[in-house]
Amino acid sequence: MYLGLKDMAHEKLRYGLLSGVLLLIALVVFMLAGLANGLSNGNRQAVDQWHAQTVYLNEDANQTLSASQLKLADQDRIKGQDVAPLASLSGTLRTASNGQKTNASAFGTTRDSFLMPKVISGHRINGKNQLLISAGLKDKGYRIGQKVRIGTTDQKVTIVGTFKASTYSIAPTVYTDVATLNRLKGNPITSGDQQPVNAFVTKKSHFKTQHHGNMQRLSIATFIEKLPGYSAEQLTLNTMIYFLFAIALAVIGIFMFVLTLQKQALFGVLKVQGIGTKHILAALLTQSVVMAIIGIGIGLLITLGLAQIMPAGLPFAIDWPQFGIYSVALLLAAVVGALLSWRTVAKIDPVVAIG
Repeated sequence: MYLGLKDMAHEKLRYGLLSGVLLLIALVVFMLAGLANGLSNGNRQAVDQWHAQTVYLNEDANQTLSASQLKLADQDRIKGQDVAPLASLSGTLRTASNGQKTNASAFGTTRDSFLMPKVISGHRINGKNQLLISAGLKDKGYRIGQKVRIGTTDQKVTIVGTFKASTYSIAPTVYTDVATLNRLKGNPITSGDQQPVNAFVTKKSHFKTQHHGNMQRLSIATFIEKLPGYSAEQLTLNTMIYFLFAIALAVIGIFMFVLTLQKQALFGVLKVQGIGTKHILAALLTQSVVMAIIGIGIGLLITLGLAQIMPAGLPFAIDWPQFGIYSVALLLAAVVGALLSWRTVAKIDPVVAIG
């Protein structure tokens, strides 16, 4: 270990350059991970806030909420606790004068449903044509008491309260009751158990009988995986991260291999003095670990700094356990890269190396 550190102190530029390369790799890994987390949260945040376990959809909907068509009466097929109907609509939230326009994901459920978010300002829905909006929309200028429309309909609803920030498919969410949402969608049936809904969401439930019509039961994890574009988005970004791990391993491996070839004479002298292959390899491992720690540490600090100045609309989220795993993975890549020089070090003949 002392031998490796002394060599690094003697050749600061060479080892500093490699630390810089590892810093850039670590920075890109952390930035991609943050973007992947941000996009993931933007797609699924509302679903996570439901604290649900199961979703029931139409079996012909290809496990997609927007394509599912059920009726309130279908709830009789489900037995369990906290069964809530869910109707959905994606559209443009606009003021009565069209002065403000924002994409939004609208959900309709019963007024006393566990899906209805907790109000942080204003009041809960207690009448027709009322709407709760995410705190993110309040920050964009929407306010309590304002009349708005969703989608292409001329039906107006009044904002009566706000709840903590929530997004679904990257768009901020709004909540209302099922009847109001059906009016916004232009559905002719806005009362009774024949009202259309998209799904039923539950905390703990099962079908009452084996005959459950055209309904399909999904775990909440499967439902999230089937969100439009979610899996492909995450797979793309994670694949890029995994390639960066491979690049880090290759960079360390090539550097250490070239370094070993350049220092064969020195290693030969060390072997003549009685320093074995294990000690030389330990020195190389020490150098790799130190360079990796420096690169990863500075890369993480830069990531944290950039996260503070990023635009509010950029989906970026830091997941500390994940960042810890990626840091360890980069460190292991550095160790494996150094170990690739083991055979070269072991095969050095002191007589040949010294010449």
